[in-house]
Amino acid sequence: MELILDATLGLVGTSHFSIVTMRDIALACDVNVALLYHYFTSKDQLIRAVLARALNQITEDYESRRNRHLDDFLGDIGAWFATHQTMAPTMMSRMVKLMSDQAAQPVKDPELDNLVQGFYRFERDLIVSTLDAGMASGRFRPVETARVARFVGLHLDGIFHAAESRGELRISEDIEELRVLLTRQLDPQAA
Repeated sequence: MELILDATLGLVGTSHFSIVTMRDIALACDVNVALLYHYFTSKDQLIRAVLARALNQITEDYESRRNRHLDDFLGDIGAWFATHQTMAPTMMSRMVKLMSDQAAQPVKDPELDNLVQGFYRFERDLIVSTLDAGMASGRFRPVETARVARFVGLHLDGIFHAAESRGELRISEDIEELRVLLTRQLDPQAA
């Protein structure tokens, strides 16, 4: 089953998911199409499973990093950045493309849309709670948490989209530059 999910993510990470067929996926996996339908009743169900798995892997990677980033000035945001940097080459770019393709659909799959929106809520809540805790402890200077969370989320997405559209494979470096910018913005000593 993991082979099917990995192959599907690879295909929809390079082509719009609406043009990828179950036959394409079966060929990529070197299995019979009937086997795909044994596990998934439709391509939509398979796409949902692919995105759910990718989002779960990202969340698990982030959770495993949280305690290792306790000395990071950005705290949980730093762990979130590290997850993005680590997973960018293998999964994150493909997942962002799939999420972008879903957002551009005139008629959205409500379940897929809920997965995407849930991911962005998780990211926003993580950033806001980290900022709130940092300001309460005096580690961060006061900022408008909702605006900063949106700024960070938009810039993370923009980094992945720019890598794709510009053909510049500098995701890790761009995330590091975002980290530096955010650190300067939050540091109470950097007035």
